[in-house]
Amino acid sequence: MKDKNTIFIILSVFIVIVAFIFVKEIVPIMNEKDCKNRVFNEMQAKSDDVIRGIVGMIGENSKDGLSSHNGIGSGVIFDKVDNTYYVVTAKHVINAVNTNFKIFTKDTEFSGQTINAGDNVNFEIPDEEYYNSLLDGKIEYISKTNDLAILSFIYDGDLTVLDFETNKLSKNNRIMVIGHPEGNRYKKTYGYIKSSLKDVRGDKVIEHNAYMKQGNSGGVALSENMKIAGINISGKFTLLGHFRSGYMIPYDIVEDNIKNWKNQE
Repeated sequence: MKDKNTIFIILSVFIVIVAFIFVKEIVPIMNEKDCKNRVFNEMQAKSDDVIRGIVGMIGENSKDGLSSHNGIGSGVIFDKVDNTYYVVTAKHVINAVNTNFKIFTKDTEFSGQTINAGDNVNFEIPDEEYYNSLLDGKIEYISKTNDLAILSFIYDGDLTVLDFETNKLSKNNRIMVIGHPEGNRYKKTYGYIKSSLKDVRGDKVIEHNAYMKQGNSGGVALSENMKIAGINISGKFTLLGHFRSGYMIPYDIVEDNIKNWKNQE
């Protein structure tokens, strides 16, 4: 009888462990695949112009006359004065000490090596010519209350300035996220708003299920009418790194920060 009880306990523990792994890892893997492959055709058809309002940031460190580059983040153009463009991004993208920031745009031609790692993941290894072609970014504003920052850069080319959404965001509204995750420049993903405003690590955010990964930080979430719905700052992932959901700061909080910046000028 004692042996049967022991076997029952072991079997019960095994079932619980399997169920835990299934819920915590297997289900998210299937969910992640859906989030990666989801496409809203109507929004995709409208994206050619707005994608020219998306930029990327690469950190540059200089020491003893040598430069090194690391990290990549995303941002969106919200204003232009003469030939100066203004970009809103996530504060944590640019908060490294003694770091300059280089900007790439849709016009920046990549040069270097591209290594395909499968599952639509590409690792780009830029060469010196590519880094020399990047634009200089200037930090204009760092929020004291939100994970937001504003950069500027000078460029004579014609890029798109995106407008902010004016309609209230609601659960199940469709969005499109554009950023630079996993070595893919200007990657578009699609999803739905999954929550109302909530507090996550000190920021007021809205949760969504448009696929994100490292490189999407600071990138835009667009509403169905191609306006800025929010700025992506982080996500929720499993222990093995599989995507569960993304967090964006909604447009009205972003606009409040822009007003604060302008009042400081």
